[in-house]
Amino acid sequence: MRKKIALFAVSLGMSLILILLNCILENAQLTVYAAEPSVDNIKVDNEYIIPDGFDWCTYYVVVATNSTGADISIRADFTVFDKAGNVLGKSQDYSDAVKKDQQFILYGQFKNAEIAGAASYKYSFRVEKTDNCTYNSVDVNAVNNGECLQVSATNYSEHDIQGVGVRTVFLRNGKAIGFDTVNIADTGYTFHGGSSNSQVVGHNTGRYDTYILTYTSAGNDPLMDF
Repeated sequence: MRKKIALFAVSLGMSLILILLNCILENAQLTVYAAEPSVDNIKVDNEYIIPDGFDWCTYYVVVATNSTGADISIRADFTVFDKAGNVLGKSQDYSDAVKKDQQFILYGQFKNAEIAGAASYKYSFRVEKTDNCTYNSVDVNAVNNGECLQVSATNYSEHDIQGVGVRTVFLRNGKAIGFDTVNIADTGYTFHGGSSNSQVVGHNTGRYDTYILTYTSAGNDPLMDF
């Protein structure tokens, strides 16, 4: 009797594992993790492989939190490999300023024609402390207008700063179905003191039920006191 119970428990456990793996594969997210963490105290919250919807490119999106205890600038190097370990593509991304404890998004963008046969993705971070964060000068709001998001930003300081970099992952039933990024500024990459502006994200995403939106804000002059 004990043997039957033990066999049943093992069988049930295997079934649950198979169901879990099937759910992960069906959701098509967290398909491939980075091989190893590259920086202490950068907490990776989620990783998504997201097609652009036009069969032109694929985004590898990392949603992470700055748990270093300090404001930082951060760069990421993304690499795609085939089954044999050959490099198919490389991409870089960066943020000039991520506030302490702030969630942020970095991503690699790859042309589908160049990464056919992709088997794995890997990325690494390079982090430095910075005094150039201007998050306290900026307010960002997003409103769902039925088809996409209207994202507005206001620079409440007297100083010109860099444009506010907004990045958004769109999800439906927990599955990432779209990714978009915009820069909210007045002229080029400059966001004037006292100015408000807005952009629309998610034009081509389709129907979603939730989203992850992060933004970064940095000064034009690292020596300026905000």
